[in-house]
Amino acid sequence: MKLGKARTIIVSTVVLGLFFTCLMAGTLNWYKKIIYQSGPHRSDVLVFVERGSSHKELKSVLAQAGVLNESYHFDVARLVTGDTFVPKAGEYLLPSRASLNQVISIIHQGYSYQRKLTIIEGLRSSDIINILKDTPHLVGKLDKVPDEGSLSPDTYFYTRGTERKEFVRRLQQRRDIALAEAWANRDIGLPYKTPLEALILASIIEKEASTAPQRKLVAAVLVNRLKKSMRLQSDPTVTYEKTATPERPPVITKTDLNKKTPWNTYVIDGLPPTPICNPGIESLLAAVKPPKSDFLYFVSDGFGGLRFAKTLDEHNRNVRLFRRTQSKLIGKL
Repeated sequence: MKLGKARTIIVSTVVLGLFFTCLMAGTLNWYKKIIYQSGPHRSDVLVFVERGSSHKELKSVLAQAGVLNESYHFDVARLVTGDTFVPKAGEYLLPSRASLNQVISIIHQGYSYQRKLTIIEGLRSSDIINILKDTPHLVGKLDKVPDEGSLSPDTYFYTRGTERKEFVRRLQQRRDIALAEAWANRDIGLPYKTPLEALILASIIEKEASTAPQRKLVAAVLVNRLKKSMRLQSDPTVTYEKTATPERPPVITKTDLNKKTPWNTYVIDGLPPTPICNPGIESLLAAVKPPKSDFLYFVSDGFGGLRFAKTLDEHNRNVRLFRRTQSKLIGKL
């Protein structure tokens, strides 16, 4: 009798153990299915997690974004992760069909979505400030326009909620580093003595040329003219103002050429007092390492390029060619 009872207990225990094992295995498989199955969203989704958001608020954000197969799946995952899952504030890109496990991992590790903004070469500081004011997801006000030439054109990455003032500081820091490195590696015998003067020349190069080879030759011309105490006579300096660049470049008249402004290199000797734009690295390098050349003049060829000359007679012929080209192009309009 006792032996029979013992057998019954043993069998019951084994059966019970098998039952709980199967139950745990089933629960685990069910949990894995919830966590690792593909999400319902067929395209990438951006979600924004506010600072201090609770898990309940995060579940609501994810549900509204359409990345949960079932809303309660998030609660199931929370039961397992416990306090180890801490949502980080930020904006997150959740890839299409991302599983709940991937979603939680991205937000837990704080992999914020990186937005991109490209500041092109040759913009005035006023232009760049206007761009930053209109750029979505940057925050805060900008009280004043930074000094001309103090902002470095480049492609920048930022996260939603970045302060505009902080963004400006990044542009200024990158400019400071680029200018310091360029000045440290400058050629000997340049006709300017400070990094600011090199930056001023680079800004003129930037506005005069559109390709790397052109920038180098323009730099050579301007450096040669400075060495010979010739006026730079650069058209972009004639129309420069500290305000934003006009949408259409103004037609320069003889009156404009003779207009006395601090920047008009047709009436002043040497360099203007400030840069006339924010130059890129190629123009800056051209200013500190100009090629050896005898060119003293250049003019547009009418097709986006430049013609260079060593003598005034040769330059005047190039000017006449440019005017003829202009006349033909106008005649075809």
